[in-house]
Amino acid sequence: MSRGVPARVIAISGTPGVGKSLAAKHLAEALGAEVIELSEVVLKERLYVGYDSETLSYVIDEPRVKEYIRALAMKKGVVIVVGHYSEIVDDDILEKLFVIRLNPLELLERLRRRGWPPAKVLDNVEAELMGVCTVNALAEHPRSKVCEIDASGRRPEDVSKEVIEVLQGVRECRVFVDWLERGDVVRSLLSSGVLSLQG
Repeated sequence: MSRGVPARVIAISGTPGVGKSLAAKHLAEALGAEVIELSEVVLKERLYVGYDSETLSYVIDEPRVKEYIRALAMKKGVVIVVGHYSEIVDDDILEKLFVIRLNPLELLERLRRRGWPPAKVLDNVEAELMGVCTVNALAEHPRSKVCEIDASGRRPEDVSKEVIEVLQGVRECRVFVDWLERGDVVRSLLSSGVLSLQG
């Protein structure tokens, strides 16, 4: 990769339903940046290799998606990439990757209100409970670039304000959310019948 790339990418990740898009919208307004919604771009530009009927999602063409992000970032200077797999951004153009976290109980209600199929709701609530997006982000980028934001009970504009404070160095970039340590959350999910102790 070339040195001195003028591109600056801020990535927003998180389980579907945590509020990534709304937070990114406020962030884009504050920074004068363009937002790339990965799921929309993949469909619009046909950056996929197939469709997975089991997960009801497209299988992305990773090299082409990376190339698309890099080209747009080089052109625009600053872009905000939004998607639950936004860790795909090349590390040399990534400034920070923010993983929006949401209390799984809050996420459960939100996804149910959207009318999602129960299996898809379960998959996403479990992914949030286990911190899958954070794990994926840390597998691709140094810990210093991965920052969690707890959006539970908060407005999107407050979430974006916290992102800006981290970017400015006012707040620390840290990984700190662990829903599995919250007995009340796990017990509520078990009692609701969403989760089962059986494998």
